[in-house]
Amino acid sequence: MHPFLEAVARPTNACDKILVIIQMNGGNDGLNMVIPLDRYSELSAARSNILIPQASVLSLTGTTTTGLHPAMTGLQNLYNAGKVTIVQGVSYPNPNFSHFHAQDIWFTAANSGETLDTGWLGRELDVAYPGYPDGYPNTTDQDPPAIQIGGSLAMSLQGPSVNMGYNAPNPASLLNVVNASSGTVPVSDYGTELSFMRLMKDQSNAYTSRITGAYNAQATQSAMYATSGNSLSDQLKIVARLIGGGLKTPVYIVNHPDSFDTHVSQTVTGSTTTGTHANALSKLSVAISAFQNDITLMNKADKVTGMTFSEFGRRVASNASTGTDHGTAAPVIFFGAGVNGGVLGTSPVLPAAPTTSTQVPTQFDFRQLYASVMQNWLCLTATQSTSVLNGSFNTIGIFNTGGTPLPLTAIELRAGAEGHNARLDFNVNENEQYQKFIIERSDDASTFSESGSLRQSSDLSYDSYTYREDLVNALAMYYRIKAVTKQEGIAYSNIARIQNGSVSQRISVYPNPVQNFTLNIEFFVDVKSNIDLAIFTTGGQRLYYNQFSPKRKIRFMVPDIFESHALYVLKVTYDHEEIVEKIVFEY
Repeated sequence: MHPFLEAVARPTNACDKILVIIQMNGGNDGLNMVIPLDRYSELSAARSNILIPQASVLSLTGTTTTGLHPAMTGLQNLYNAGKVTIVQGVSYPNPNFSHFHAQDIWFTAANSGETLDTGWLGRELDVAYPGYPDGYPNTTDQDPPAIQIGGSLAMSLQGPSVNMGYNAPNPASLLNVVNASSGTVPVSDYGTELSFMRLMKDQSNAYTSRITGAYNAQATQSAMYATSGNSLSDQLKIVARLIGGGLKTPVYIVNHPDSFDTHVSQTVTGSTTTGTHANALSKLSVAISAFQNDITLMNKADKVTGMTFSEFGRRVASNASTGTDHGTAAPVIFFGAGVNGGVLGTSPVLPAAPTTSTQVPTQFDFRQLYASVMQNWLCLTATQSTSVLNGSFNTIGIFNTGGTPLPLTAIELRAGAEGHNARLDFNVNENEQYQKFIIERSDDASTFSESGSLRQSSDLSYDSYTYREDLVNALAMYYRIKAVTKQEGIAYSNIARIQNGSVSQRISVYPNPVQNFTLNIEFFVDVKSNIDLAIFTTGGQRLYYNQFSPKRKIRFMVPDIFESHALYVLKVTYDHEEIVEKIVFEY
C-alpha cells in the first residue's frame, strides 16, 4: 500500500474525512499550469517558445497576479467558487531530479540523499493496525484502510510485512471485482482456467463484498465526466460511487494516465496553448471538476478533499525542443468544500536573464503540506504528525477548519540596504519551536547558498531578529531565512530583494568568502571575447589561471591550494577590460 495511504487510514476512521490524492507522474511544469501574471515579462524572456499568450490565461477571482492554463476551465470555475487552494513553490532542500528517487522522497518524507524503507505515514499505521492483516476486516474495521487505482505496486506500497492496501491496477480491474467478472481472456482451455482463477482470487478478497455493495448502492450523479479517453475521469468516477455508497475508506489514490515529463514538444509550434501538457492539464481539470460535482450531488462534499502532486517541477527556462527539463519547486492544488480557497505563497521570483539551470524557488516544504493534511483534515495531533514526519513542520492555511487562522509563512522577512550593509529584519511565529535561523542569499532568486546564521534567542517569547552583513558586490541580491526546528524540520521565509544602489560594476563574484573552492562570476553586460581568470597572492604570485568562452555566467572550481581566511586577488579580463576583486577562502 502507498505509504501515505498506510498511515492516515486508521487514525482517521473516527474522523469521517476522506482524502483523494491525484498523482501526476513525470514532473509537472508548474509555470505552465499556474501562470504568474505579475512575472509575465520575466516568464516571456525565459520561455518564449512555449509561452502561453497573456490574453489566453484564465483569470481567477480575487487575484491579479495568478492565472491558470487555458485548458483548465473546470478548475477555474472551482477556484472562483472558493473550492481550490493553490500552494506555490512546493519542494524541499537539495531536490533530487531522478524520477524514482524523487518519488520515494515524496512517498517516505525523507530528506534529500536519505533512503527510508518505510512510508512516511506507513510508520504510523504499523502501530495503528497491530498484527495486520490477521484479524482484518472485523466488525469495527470492515473496509480497506485505503484504495489505490492505477499504478503498480512499488516498494513504497509495501507494509512492514505484507501489502497493506487494496490495489487495482486500473479502473477495469476494480470493476471486475464489483461485477464478479474476471475480465477478457483468450478463447482457449488456458483462458477458461485463467478466468476461473481470476474470479476466485477476486471473490476471495476479504473486502470484495464491501466494495461491491458500496459501488452498487450509488449511481453516478454528475454528467461532467469525460465520455472517453480520460482514465483519470474513469478512476474518480469509481471513487465517487464508493464514497457515495458509504464505504468508510478514508484515503484514495488515483493516477493521471499521461506523463508530465515534457522534455520535448510540450506545446505545439505556433499554438502554445495546445500540446501534450495542455492535453494532460485538460484531463486533470475535467476529472476534478466532474468529481467535485458528483460528490456534491451525493451530499458528500463536506467530507472529501483532494490534492495533486508530482515528484518535482520543471526549470524556469524552456529548452530548444519546445520542452522543459527537470526542476525543483512547483504548485500543488487542493480542492474541495473544506479548503480556504485562494493562493498560498507568492508568484515565484524570476530573474530577468535566466540560464538553463535557473530553478523555481522553494516557498513551502512538501512536509508542511503533509502536516497540514494530517492535523487540519485527518484529525491527527501535532505530536502524531511530528512522529510520522520525523520532525516538526509548520502547518499552512489550506483548510477552513475553524480556530486561529494559520500564518501564510512562519517567518516574515524584510530586507534593505543600510549604508554598506545588507540589513535583514524578520519576525518569527511560534519562535519557541526553532533552534536556529540560516540566512541564505542568491543572485537569481533560485539557487541559494548559506551566508550566515543566528541562534534562537534564549528568551522564547522573542520573535524579532536582525541580521547584517556586507553588501554583496552585485546590483541586486535575494535573501531568505531557512528556519530549523528543534526536531530538524525546515521552514522558509518569503524571498526579499536588496538593490545595491552604490554598485555600478559590471560583474558579481560570489560567494565571497569562497566555499568548497567553487566560485561564480556573473557579468551584467554581454561578453564578446574570451574571459581570462587568474588568482594571485597579495605578493603577486599567480596560483591559478583559466580561460572561458564568452558567457554571462561562469561557475568553476579551483584547486585545493588556498589557505582558509587568507586574502587573495582575483583578476578578470575580457573585452579589453580588467577587473580586480579581493577574495577569501573559507572552509
